[in-house]
Amino acid sequence: MSDADLSQKIESFSLVCVTPWNASPAAVARTEALAEWFACPRVPRKRRSLARIFADEGVDGVLVAEDPPRLYHRTRPNEPFFFHPGVARPRLAALSHGIPDRLLRVAGICPGDVIVDATLGTGADSLVLAAGAGPAGRVIAIESSFVLAKLFTWAQQQRGHGYPGIDRLLERIDVQWGHHAELLASMPAGSADVVYFDPMFRNPIVDEDGNIEHARPWTDPRPISDEAWNEAQRVARRCVVLKERPQSDQFARFGLTPDKSRAKIAYGVWKKGG
Repeated sequence: MSDADLSQKIESFSLVCVTPWNASPAAVARTEALAEWFACPRVPRKRRSLARIFADEGVDGVLVAEDPPRLYHRTRPNEPFFFHPGVARPRLAALSHGIPDRLLRVAGICPGDVIVDATLGTGADSLVLAAGAGPAGRVIAIESSFVLAKLFTWAQQQRGHGYPGIDRLLERIDVQWGHHAELLASMPAGSADVVYFDPMFRNPIVDEDGNIEHARPWTDPRPISDEAWNEAQRVARRCVVLKERPQSDQFARFGLTPDKSRAKIAYGVWKKGG
């Protein structure tokens, strides 16, 4: 499949919104709000199973208006994707006890930084970056998947995510829907301290909650393009960081050295001015 075909496929996911099986008045109101938020039709539940809804409606996804909302893909009808901090939770807990975070260290994140997370995904890294940037900093989080971007911003706006301790971090994250190469190209030179890439859906490491894998059907698995990398170098004042498997050929492609050769993941850092 060509990049153009894949991009069109990603942008043309069909979606309907339904109430939970036992719909309370609050759930009915949430269904109406979610259908508007996701710009998708609200269809009657009629005591139908998810399998029946997929068959009847002929859609790629069903959004169930639970709290928090659950997103089901037709290829994985028993594996809902929903917002939660995932692997960010133990990392944030460690930070609160004064234990440094590896990403923040290799990227040199400082309080007050402006950071572009060019691959938001499930949002775990954006939350950790927001913690490192502090109240005076901010994270510009780019996501090419409409449904992932909208699910994250729903959690930000409605705070119906069940994790009130992260609200202050969510407030520091500005989500932008679109392809990172195009959005980076629209940013002024030197407008961010750090640009970060984690193309995790090409070869993901499944977290303990499985949320990354459950999000996979909605994501863009393409590697970082030369265009995106060049724009990131232009936008970054200090550095550009790439997260990949240590054996990935992407490090050599961009002239980077992975920080660890035997870990599950590695970071490579390009620094402005060498």
